[in-house]
Amino acid sequence: MRLTLSLAALLVVVAGPVAASPATDFFAAVRDQIEEGYYPKPGVDPKAIFDAAEARLTLACAPQGDACPLDIGVAEAREAVKALGDSHTRLEEPAPLVGPAVVGPAARLTPLGWMVRKERAGDAFYVAWIAPGGPAERAGVRRHDVLLAPAGTTAPALTAMAEKGRHTLSRGGRTYEVELTPQPGSPIPMPRLDRIGDVAVLQAPAGSGDGVAQTAHDLIAQAKAQGARALILDLRDNGGGGVQCAALASAFVAYSIVQTNPQGERRVLTVSPGQVRVVTDGSDDVEELLLERPASWDGPLAVLVNDNTGSCSEAVAIQMSQQGRAKIIGEPSVGVGNNVVMTYPLEAGWRLVMTVAYSTTLQGEVLPPRPVLDVQVADDPVVIARTGRDPVLEAAVEALNGA
Repeated sequence: MRLTLSLAALLVVVAGPVAASPATDFFAAVRDQIEEGYYPKPGVDPKAIFDAAEARLTLACAPQGDACPLDIGVAEAREAVKALGDSHTRLEEPAPLVGPAVVGPAARLTPLGWMVRKERAGDAFYVAWIAPGGPAERAGVRRHDVLLAPAGTTAPALTAMAEKGRHTLSRGGRTYEVELTPQPGSPIPMPRLDRIGDVAVLQAPAGSGDGVAQTAHDLIAQAKAQGARALILDLRDNGGGGVQCAALASAFVAYSIVQTNPQGERRVLTVSPGQVRVVTDGSDDVEELLLERPASWDGPLAVLVNDNTGSCSEAVAIQMSQQGRAKIIGEPSVGVGNNVVMTYPLEAGWRLVMTVAYSTTLQGEVLPPRPVLDVQVADDPVVIARTGRDPVLEAAVEALNGA
């Protein structure tokens, strides 16, 4: 009989058993989560990928035994997760803090009245949202201003800063400084309403957080009362959310989707005017959100997206595109609008963000990962800050004026 060993198995045999260590414990925690609930793409074998990575880790850690450091385990886990080929599944490193900051469940707060994002294709930080009347707006900061931040920081840390201090920004080819003092009761990033002539611009910077959907509906009602002829829903830099995001969409479209996990369990999400209902097959669990003051918009509509638009915000744009409800304008979004993710905490502040389900129609057709663009326009915050012109917004206004 001829005995054939896989490369992974051979490596384990050669290296022998390895002692538990910070490296192996971290890797095992990631692998356990993947094996328990990850929903792979067709043709992807997570077990084979993690077997090979574990074999490499065994060799790397064998000389150090139980002292094998965390960073070796992190490196192998990251390579294994990357090999899954799923942009929605990733290891997120701990965010360094710049001064005292709000952390934990309250990390979505915006003490300085701004939300900071980073270019996906570059290194620049920019102001993606300004709280109306907040510290940043009072100091003259505008959306798309580029923020010159210290090395090693992150966009979430800059957003959550809760310390008075001076900040350097650039706009129109010049650099300026502002001193910002955190505001008490800092809100999460909430929708805001602006106008360009008779076109209302509703920016929705986030798709989660209590009150997000109701605030959006209230602003839509306000736009109608003020005689807006057309509306722009600006989903640029909106990384997604859950039922609040879907409830926001209920002002524009109604739809049902099915989310199925690897065990075949189905969750049916139904969006109807002012209401979202999520029912799990075979269970009495029902998640429901009813808005107290639902609004609707049936006039001309454009939806803006960019390469930081992801998850539920993409799903909303997908529905509007498929139903012919709005013109989709901007640049290709992240491309994860048809799957569902969960986040799991790991050691030393690391987190595993993992695909746990995919979305289909009631008939079983898999939804596309991103909306189809009607008008493709690059959204470059650095160029916007330098020129003072927002080409995506301009393209939307032009399209609606011709509607």
